[in-house]
Amino acid sequence: MARIIRGRLSGGQHDQQRNGETSTSNYTTMLKISLVLVTCFTLWNEGGHVKNIRQSLLAGSRKRASDETSEVSEPKRPFNMPVSGDRWSLFQPEYDMDNSKLGPSLFAPPQQFIDTFSKRLEWLDQTIKSNESVADRAQEFYLEMLKSSVTATVFNEAEKSTIMGRSNQGTKQFDLETRREGGDWAYFGDTMVGWNRLDNIWKLLKQVVEDDISGDYIETGVWRGGASVFARAVMNMYGQHHRRSFVCDSFEGLPPGDRNLDKGDKNWDDMHWYLAIPEELAAGNFQKYGLLDHNVIFAKGFFNETMPEIKKRAEQFSIMRLDGDMYESTVDVLYNLYDKLQVGGYVIMDDWKGFPSKTACEDFFRVHEIKPEIIPIGNLWSVYWKKTEEVDIQFWRYEQKKFK
Repeated sequence: MARIIRGRLSGGQHDQQRNGETSTSNYTTMLKISLVLVTCFTLWNEGGHVKNIRQSLLAGSRKRASDETSEVSEPKRPFNMPVSGDRWSLFQPEYDMDNSKLGPSLFAPPQQFIDTFSKRLEWLDQTIKSNESVADRAQEFYLEMLKSSVTATVFNEAEKSTIMGRSNQGTKQFDLETRREGGDWAYFGDTMVGWNRLDNIWKLLKQVVEDDISGDYIETGVWRGGASVFARAVMNMYGQHHRRSFVCDSFEGLPPGDRNLDKGDKNWDDMHWYLAIPEELAAGNFQKYGLLDHNVIFAKGFFNETMPEIKKRAEQFSIMRLDGDMYESTVDVLYNLYDKLQVGGYVIMDDWKGFPSKTACEDFFRVHEIKPEIIPIGNLWSVYWKKTEEVDIQFWRYEQKKFK
């Protein structure tokens, strides 16, 4: 009020030079208004109204502070976490990792993208007609954008391919068609999976939602986490925020194969120079894409250590995506978790043709007398199958290492 009066006084002084009568009138009017307001405020305060309002505001402030403290002190835990052993741990990066090490969130949540894309599509439909729904097209634009980001194809010729091998031999020119099939080792990308296998994740998650198959998503062998990030985006996009994402990796590369379960399990650990990824980097990718929440659960350690722990704590799965290459890594998952996969759910085998993991699956099928339909993904590098019946797992085989 004082600033207003000073401004009016200053303006009035200039006006007075031109018209003294008008200036005096304005000044008098402002003084009268000020006196009236002060009188009303004083009377109101004497009636206790200001005191009551002050107390109400203070109580509201305290409640908000209490709520905020409650949110911080009571994280949402599906089971007791973090929990760990000598060589394994289960934790929620949102609560249990130093956020400063995860980096910033560079992407908005899925719904914000979809809302933005929907507005553009509605505008386009005014002049360029389409028979597809706005919602379907907006979702497709979002997932295609994310797919090109996690595979680094968005960077075009700036992206490279890492030369495959048991030692670091540098990079070579990036080829789009090879990356589409997931046939090279990414350089800047967050996944080696490629477009076709990401599309398969999208397709199967959509199917379990449409079929009302309950259960979480688990990926065993995640590297930099890009495929699990993409799966999280699909679930959130379809409103399936309640489903958990289990993100499982040693983050130290593949095991040495010294359990001697299959002759093909030797020397996979030679590639740790490329496959060993800090868990902060994988968790940071969830953060980067705006997808890190309390339902993202990390399991760090070799699968013979972490799968029994997940078996104790997890409820149900709708999709299990196995990317462990080796025989032992595959039986660790199948024997511990297959009975938690819902009938109508899916197993995705990233490594099939020419991998010991295929032998592990075939042995598992044979001893349990099941014959699921094996469906190829793209060029038969990877496959998936649908669980159509309950299976009584012969866990004694796992305990006694009798898989054949």
